[in-house]
Amino acid sequence: MGKVIKFADNFNTLPIKDKIKSIIELLNENNLKDIIYSLIATLENELDIFSIMSLVCKRKKYKQFYLYTDLELRSLIINILVNENKTKLIKEYFDTLPKKELKTLINYEVKYKTSFSHMKLCKDLYQKLIKKTSIKKQLEEFEIENDKIKNNNDNKIKKKKNLNKTIKSKKVKFSIFTIILIIVFAVCYILVGSLYAILLFYNDHIYPNVYLDGKKIEGESYQYVREYLSTSRKDILSKQITLINANDSYVFSYSDVGVDLNTKELEKEIIDSYQELNGFSKLMTIFSFKNKNYEIAYQIDESKYEKFLEDLKNKVNLEKKEESLKLVNDSLVYTKGVNGFTLDTSNLEKLILESIKSDDKKVNLEGTLETVSNSLSLVNKKVATYTTYYNESQGRAKNIRNAASKINGTIIYPGDIFSFYKIAGPYNASRGYVHYDEYVGSGVCQVSTTIYNVQLLLNLPIISRSNHGDMVYYVDYGMDATVYGNSVDYKFKNNSNYPILIEATTSGGTLTVSFWSNENIIEPGYSYKPRSVKVNGLMYRTYLDTYYNGKYIKSTYLNSSYYVKGK
Repeated sequence: MGKVIKFADNFNTLPIKDKIKSIIELLNENNLKDIIYSLIATLENELDIFSIMSLVCKRKKYKQFYLYTDLELRSLIINILVNENKTKLIKEYFDTLPKKELKTLINYEVKYKTSFSHMKLCKDLYQKLIKKTSIKKQLEEFEIENDKIKNNNDNKIKKKKNLNKTIKSKKVKFSIFTIILIIVFAVCYILVGSLYAILLFYNDHIYPNVYLDGKKIEGESYQYVREYLSTSRKDILSKQITLINANDSYVFSYSDVGVDLNTKELEKEIIDSYQELNGFSKLMTIFSFKNKNYEIAYQIDESKYEKFLEDLKNKVNLEKKEESLKLVNDSLVYTKGVNGFTLDTSNLEKLILESIKSDDKKVNLEGTLETVSNSLSLVNKKVATYTTYYNESQGRAKNIRNAASKINGTIIYPGDIFSFYKIAGPYNASRGYVHYDEYVGSGVCQVSTTIYNVQLLLNLPIISRSNHGDMVYYVDYGMDATVYGNSVDYKFKNNSNYPILIEATTSGGTLTVSFWSNENIIEPGYSYKPRSVKVNGLMYRTYLDTYYNGKYIKSTYLNSSYYVKGK
């Protein structure tokens, strides 16, 4: 059965003229066979199909679409009923026909070798209605001819003597001719019998030179083809496809995705197209050397596909979430970031269909990707720390605590430049700083200085560093790093391959700054120690000494400091 056509729910209760009108309207966009199949399934009294379609056949609009006569239309309905295994309904219909109409219909079926003509019911009716009638007619004609022979018998006797002489002279020639004729008839009989046997075999077997997906199926039974197509359909639709994006992979069956196969159409085309041929066309096809190749094609069921897309988008469309790293009770707590992804479906249907024939049932989803590095997962150790001290009772202590809290938790990625002012500044009341000893924000320099001393322990390059005018009490000379508004900033660069997390804490007059990073931020075996040397007066030079396994290797000049007032 082909396309299923939906009739109105009250179709069976409609007057006959409305039923005819409904069917005529369907002729515009539907195949006649599909209409008949669906009508048989809809009618409460299936036998009405013949009377209804006979009335349809008389309509002008029907004749605009089809050239079937009333006889051809009734034959079409009978053969559709054969395909639907409704032999009982056919018998009921025949019981309603006058003998003459039934004879005409049976003669038509046999003449055009339809599917029904191969059934026992048709053969029995043919023997009863047509062959016996033909034999009776031949006997009547023979009796008439025999009377003519008797009337002319005297003339034949007179001519017999003359004919005997002619017959004797041609007797030998006639005998040879008879033998030849017998041989010709015998050959024809054998040939016709062979052709009939061939036709009989191919009534339910695949014709020669037919291929299905490149595989030769000549001589295979129709049942084999049906099972092959059914198995292929189940096999493909049950297979799984993996859809992959930057965040995850998702597994679906091809059936879930909405893939469909043309196996039903192929079955109809391979089997029905041959069954509808007449005897001569069948023989021409059987003895043709032309190959016929059928291929299983893949398509998308749009309704199922749309539902699948909605489900897929809910899974894969994600907003970008940055990774995070923080310290809780001196332990690292890392949260992995999530790549942002917006699915692009414009090419997805094509990729899915292409994957069916691929050995690798995987499809990389296309879309807009916002990546997250997730490099903070490399941070695993406290790699350097430095401590300075301050007077908790002084007003500058509040500024130290405020600046430290702003610096605490700062992450410096590889290649980034750390700016103290950008994170802790500006140093005014709106940012929580208080006035102390001439300046608002006095005390923040101790925080920048403490960070500077940790930076040197990791041999990270200085970008910007200035010393105070007066020496400070909380570090050695040459080891301070002052800041002043936006004009004097302290900066360094993370030139390593790993992110750095800055931990800055204050407690009871103690300021501690630690850098957390990967244990390999310094090449194994190496260590660094800053050293300041007095040049003259209040001028100092700072060096960074390099050690390998505790052994001094070299010194590197860093900078010079000039003070106007000592400690």
